[in-house]
Amino acid sequence: MKALSLISLLLLLYTQCAFSQHTPEKGKALEGITADGIMSDIEFLSSDLLEGREAGKRGAGIAALYIASRFKQLGLQPFHSNSEPNNTTEHYLQKVPLIWSKVEEATLAVKKGEQSFRFTSQTDFSPAATNYSFNANGNVVFAGYGIEETTNGGFKNKILLRAKGYPGMGDTLSNGHQKYNSLTERELANIKNNFAREAGASVILEFDPENPTFHLPADNDQKDYAEKELSKRSSGIYKRAVRRSGTELGNTPPIFKVSHRVVEALFPEWQKELSKYTTIAKKKRKFPTSTSGIEVAVQVEETPFMCSNVIGKIEGKNKDEIIVIGAHYDHLGIYDGFIYNGADDNASGVAGVIALAKAFAESETIPEKTLIFAAWTAEERGLHGSTHFVHTFKDLNKIKYYHNYDMIGRSSNPEKPDSAVSFLYTKSWEQAKNLTDKNNTEANLNLNIRWGAMEDPTGGSDNAPFAEKVIPIMWFHTGGHPDYHGPYDHAEKIDQNKIVKIVKLSFLNIWDLTNRINQ
Repeated sequence: MKALSLISLLLLLYTQCAFSQHTPEKGKALEGITADGIMSDIEFLSSDLLEGREAGKRGAGIAALYIASRFKQLGLQPFHSNSEPNNTTEHYLQKVPLIWSKVEEATLAVKKGEQSFRFTSQTDFSPAATNYSFNANGNVVFAGYGIEETTNGGFKNKILLRAKGYPGMGDTLSNGHQKYNSLTERELANIKNNFAREAGASVILEFDPENPTFHLPADNDQKDYAEKELSKRSSGIYKRAVRRSGTELGNTPPIFKVSHRVVEALFPEWQKELSKYTTIAKKKRKFPTSTSGIEVAVQVEETPFMCSNVIGKIEGKNKDEIIVIGAHYDHLGIYDGFIYNGADDNASGVAGVIALAKAFAESETIPEKTLIFAAWTAEERGLHGSTHFVHTFKDLNKIKYYHNYDMIGRSSNPEKPDSAVSFLYTKSWEQAKNLTDKNNTEANLNLNIRWGAMEDPTGGSDNAPFAEKVIPIMWFHTGGHPDYHGPYDHAEKIDQNKIVKIVKLSFLNIWDLTNRINQ
């Protein structure tokens, strides 16, 4: 009797396990996630025909219509429609109104007594992209590296001069090195800009202590395209600011990059002053003010333009619980004769979203929760597409989770594919890690997952606007590589085996989340 009970129990456990892993619907969907299917989308979206998919440009418009046609082909409902029989690809497009801001004219002059020395734009200074015109003048405060934490409002309506880097950056034992060395250039800039804003600065002047100029050598412009030095920030995206129409102007002070000639005109002994910044100050510093005055001005031309998110859905039994799955489809466009194709960033993510939509559509199972599949515009311009969606969605409380893809197609070395992938998630949502770990093991995917639990996942990608609304997020990412934001991010470098495994793991996670009530 005991033996029979044990056998019955084992059979029951086996049946439950087999059902959880091998239901016909789930099995059919998993089989449909293939390298050929994913690569066909990546190859088209990253082709030269699409010209780098810069938001607002022709190539991005073609990409949007292609993604919309794929959603229609798969039988997804348009986001704004109720399964009307005559839906067209246009019904899948959510218009996102944006404004380009282009600097038309910029001036910088240093005044010494009655004399005024006017400097040349793009030779001695370069205004950062800004979305408003302004004129500022007065004396300049030398703020070292502009990262002090003990000055509160000390630069109210003043012009701040700061050096690139941070205190003690050349000393691995300094508190500055320990605190800031691990940060990316963007993260450090955000901290410094926040400091300047909170301190009340009206304009920021920034120079590189190690470089008398602020750009590539002049002879670079005379070289053939194949010989030119390339920067990760070579794209035209960094030449113009973009904001969503109807939003307030940014409150970060405008930033001018300046040469040593400008710095010396203001502070002849700037090197001596900067040498004092070998450590982070524990008490408030006294910042010197220039005896010379300065006048800076920028004239900006604004141009409205329209681009689109592409959104489809599979309506679930419960229309009041929604999972959003998204990835941005825009990239950096064309600059200086190079096409920034963006196969990994982020044609790979969009192909992943399409593959997930196909898997759920072909499973022929009505999910418990509603699934929204989205391809966001203008992520590279400032997360504008996903932000517009979040800010215009009427029932945010219905969105239970957001799943993000951004760069899921590479190994660090294309010649040596690996199984590494980062899984970033809201720390308080421990279930995301547990599901991912379980499904990776049970499906024998053997991905080497680096776990990234985040207290406040409001940066990095299109997860940010969702996280700001306290919506739990999960995000797959295969990491940076030498082609990131460069013109050689091509489809042939995609790690096909890895991306298929990531999409399959995502499908299993979302299947569990949507088909289990109260999860």
